Amino acid sequence: MKYSEIVSITGVAGLKRIIGQRSNGLIVSDLDGNNKRFLSSRRYLFSPLESIAIYTINDSVPLLDILLKMKEEEPVDVKSDEKTLRGYMSSVLPDYDEDKVHLTDIKKLIKWFYILQEHDLIQVAEESNHESSSEENIAEE
Repeated sequence: MKYSEIVSITGVAGLKRIIGQRSNGLIVSDLDGNNKRFLSSRRYLFSPLESIAIYTINDSVPLLDILLKMKEEEPVDVKSDEKTLRGYMSSVLPDYDEDKVHLTDIKKLIKWFYILQEHDLIQVAEESNHESSSEENIAEE
């Protein structure tokens, strides 16, 4: 399974994997492959994880970069108090925008981290590895 196949869906708990597409929605399953079902784009909003970023003071940082940094930090419980969660977010992304990144966003990020970690899906993007390999080959020639 690729990171690019994972979506967050409004009104649906957790993260889902895209199995297929129709003109009016997506066929998705749980990350473990169970519970396949069709969800209409008229009723649900789909957000691919690769298109999600966290606001910083100057710009935004892609979600995958933040998840990779979270792997290096000591884990925190999603049920911790606000001060602990914001402190954790500051250790992972020191210049995150506290006005735009709400406590619920931090909790969701931590939940997603644990889900993706459980399925070993937090890895450096495959596309960037192929691009760098191609660039190295061109440089060698």
